[in-house]
Amino acid sequence: MAVNSVSSSTLATVLQNTVSRLQSQMSTVSKEESTGLLADIGLSLGAGSGRDISLHQQYADLTSLTSSNSVVTTQLDTAYTAATTLQQSASSVLKQVITGLSSTPSSSGSAALQKVAAGALSSFVASANSEVAGVYVFGGINTGNAAIKSTAASSTGPAQTAVQTAFNAYLSANSLSVNTISDTQMTTFLTGTSFTSLFSGSSWTSNWSDANSTPLTNRISLNLTETTSVTANDQSFQTMAQGLTMVSVFANQNLNSGAYSAMLTQAQKVMTDANNQFTETAATIGTMQSAVKQANSGITLQQNVLNTQLNANEAINDYDVASQVSALSTQLQVAYSLTSQIHKLSLVNFL
Repeated sequence: MAVNSVSSSTLATVLQNTVSRLQSQMSTVSKEESTGLLADIGLSLGAGSGRDISLHQQYADLTSLTSSNSVVTTQLDTAYTAATTLQQSASSVLKQVITGLSSTPSSSGSAALQKVAAGALSSFVASANSEVAGVYVFGGINTGNAAIKSTAASSTGPAQTAVQTAFNAYLSANSLSVNTISDTQMTTFLTGTSFTSLFSGSSWTSNWSDANSTPLTNRISLNLTETTSVTANDQSFQTMAQGLTMVSVFANQNLNSGAYSAMLTQAQKVMTDANNQFTETAATIGTMQSAVKQANSGITLQQNVLNTQLNANEAINDYDVASQVSALSTQLQVAYSLTSQIHKLSLVNFL
């Protein structure tokens, strides 16, 4: 009969391997116990792990959309505030113009009105150049530059100089002066292309605007891309610039009473249009805000569905895992004890 001998070294190696295996299993179930989720999805789900990975990718895409929508929301909020401010400014100046029309013309009154318009023009530039983290909200796709040139409100800047030059040319061509121009002639100038064209087309982009006419678009949900900005090349900006410039340049030029009243009458019409147009602009931005909000609500619902599916795939049974932890702890204690006893074995003890 053959007798196979087993050395204490061999037994120790076997037990050490057992301890290592039990420790690895304990690490896995301890992680599952703390997270409530499978520690190794690929090992646990096998072929089903591919679908689980796809669900995680869908969730990550939705999370990315939520983050980008947060930026868009901030930009739209800023734009809405600015558009509302501009509408209120247009309304305020309009009231001042109406008051001027109902008052007897005077140098002090015209000077005060000119000051109001000049201040409103500076505020117009500031509001049009509203920005969020370096993104100019009215710049269109040209987000890196201020939408309206900083010189637009300056009495010596290109925009104001162009108006004065056009007026001087009109006076000269008709052998007129600020004292002799009639109300009809003043109206003709202010409604003619030599003045109105300064607030549109190439004159607008040369003297007023650095904005791009193409608005921003953003993907706000998995299947929806929307326009998410209004640009400073919108009609509302051009109309308001025209009305404020009209009063700012001509209110204090010592026009005769007829021409002065004609100027205020036209300014009233233009500022009324500006007021109405900025009301529409604010409403347009509000619609964009609503679209993003609805998209976010849809994203939240989709994420909830995905979470339910992921939990069904990955969530562990707390009772089962607790039982595994307990059983592995017992096995480890036994393995540690046996390993210790084997290490103590020595032939010296039997001599």
